[in-house]
Amino acid sequence: MLIDWYLPGTKAGGPVRSVYSLVNLLKDEFDFYIITTNFDLGSSTPYQTIKANELFFQDGINYFYFSRENLNSNNVLNLIHEINPNLVYLNSFWSYYFSINIVALKNKNAFTAPVLLAPRGMLSKGAMSLKSLKKNTFLLLAKILRRYNHISFHATNAQEAKDIRSKFSSAKVLVSPNVNSSSVIENKTPKEKNHLKLFFLSRIAKVKNLHFALEILKAVPSEISVEYDIYGNLEDRDYWKICEDIISHLPKNISVKQKGELQFNEVQSVICNYHALFLPTLNENFGHSIVESLLCGCPAIISDQTPWNDLEQHDAGFAIALNNREKFVQAILHFANMNQDQFLQASKAANNYIREKINLELIKQHYKTLFYAAIKN
Repeated sequence: MLIDWYLPGTKAGGPVRSVYSLVNLLKDEFDFYIITTNFDLGSSTPYQTIKANELFFQDGINYFYFSRENLNSNNVLNLIHEINPNLVYLNSFWSYYFSINIVALKNKNAFTAPVLLAPRGMLSKGAMSLKSLKKNTFLLLAKILRRYNHISFHATNAQEAKDIRSKFSSAKVLVSPNVNSSSVIENKTPKEKNHLKLFFLSRIAKVKNLHFALEILKAVPSEISVEYDIYGNLEDRDYWKICEDIISHLPKNISVKQKGELQFNEVQSVICNYHALFLPTLNENFGHSIVESLLCGCPAIISDQTPWNDLEQHDAGFAIALNNREKFVQAILHFANMNQDQFLQASKAANNYIREKINLELIKQHYKTLFYAAIKN
């Protein structure tokens, strides 16, 4: 399994959580080798507690962390030869060393193992709208060169499978749901009518659409008091400056605080103190923060660009088209107007919704089928 950034780093968000949940769910069934780097996203400082540039075994999983100076095509290929895997599993479409270059090496028959590529939502409409010219040029060349004809793709839902096939019409696409192995928590946060505690939990980058959320808060009536706490890695500091400017012009009834990053083991204990998630993202192929929110009994106010579009039918929140700003405001008012009993009912609905959606034993069987199918292909 190749991934650009991994634990103890957390700034890369969902893919780290996906890989962590997956390998811990299946490490008794498969020998996993996680190949990654010894620094976090956007950081120049290596991890102090990690042995770099050597294989080591810990808690049932094998690891190799490349230092910056040792990360190159030859060293990655040599490591693949040393491990001699049954399957090479990529967790990015755009990573050079851990995806693009691996696919190129596979096309040259530089190694024999089959390749399974999880784009992690990077081929979705929302993600492709950013740096679109550069991305579409690459995809055009890749299709002309038939670069991705000899690999399998892993889609986590039907929409992602459709996104992949829109770029590679003859692609071998295997579908298996994403994994989140956290537990359900009962939310007992006090709730007063006309007061609402919202949170944002994601990377602070354009694709997560934080500025849109802040603009929506401007339209909340003055008699409604809203606290909006922002958790996440400041990935794009220029984008954050835009958000800060919006925050500085918000009315007095809206309080916004930037709270920094949360470690994996802190997420549930922190967010179960809120009433709802507010994340009008441009795209999520899974959305770990959405799942974590629902697990903690926090209904979600999100865009319709995620797999969780049936929230409203189950009283677990709202999935709203991004061109419908008024409905976002109404969703906030819906939760703000709740008293304690009404909120506890909504919270239980959120718990029940996600409990029914996530069946770890079934997901485990899905992934066993996925890996064996990829090896067969």
